[in-house]
Formats: sequence, structure tokens, C-alpha cells
Amino acid sequence: MATCLIADSSAPVRKAAKFLLESLGFEVAGARDGDEALRMVRSVAPDLILLDARLPRIETAALIDEIRSLPEGGRACIFFVADGGPAGVRAAMEAGADDFLIKPFDRELLSFKLEQARARGCLREGKRAMRLVQDNSHSWRFRVFGKAV
Repeated sequence: MATCLIADSSAPVRKAAKFLLESLGFEVAGARDGDEALRMVRSVAPDLILLDARLPRIETAALIDEIRSLPEGGRACIFFVADGGPAGVRAAMEAGADDFLIKPFDRELLSFKLEQARARGCLREGKRAMRLVQDNSHSWRFRVFGKAV
């Protein structure tokens, strides 16, 4: 199962986002501030991270940069969540965020953004293995196989 870390200082926002992400098949953890988010990235190694623009104790762009420097955070897909304002979104994207959401967002928009991230190869849930297979036409091709359940 894919994992997600929601980093937001507001408990109601974390709860609402958790509900949406669990309905989309994610296992969800939450963090109230930047320090807790970094600890969670190290321990959980989430597939997806939703970072609020106004986390206490650290600037979001610096937090994204620090997450990207961690082995556990280098492969994570990071969504920057803002109340609006192009300057903050641009700074987060330049720091390494993969996409952004504007509050309030709903299940349909979140689902659409997740599909875009998967299509770009940003969101990789579970391990995938590449295998060389031969079909009946005697030609070789590569196939990607997901984790068996």
C-alpha cells in the first residue's frame, strides 16, 4: 500500500486530507510542523508528501530542499499545498516540489493530480521489477510488473 505524509499545522485539515487519501488507497501519517515532518520522512519513507505552505518552525522551500537531500525523501512525490499566491508556489516548485494544490481541494482534484504524478513517473507506489520476456512472435520486449498481492 502506498504511504502519504500530510504536514499541516491544522488538525482539521490533516483529518480531512487523511480521509480523502485513505479513500484513494493510501496509508496516511500526519505531522504538525517541519521538524516532525522530517522525523516522519526518515521513519516512514512516504511515497507522497503533502506540505502546507505555512508550516511552523521552517520555511517550506527549505523543508523541501532538506527532504530531497534525505535518501528517504529523494524518491518521494511532494505536493506543495498553498492558500494561493504565485510567489510561494514558484519558490516551492523551484525547491523541488513535484506539483501543487490550492486549498480547499476535493477528492476529484486530488485524484486528478495523483494520476498526473503517476503518468509523469513521479509517484511510484510499491516496488516494481523490470523483466525481459519473450512472446510467441519470437521477439523480446520489456515489461513492468507491479508487486504481487
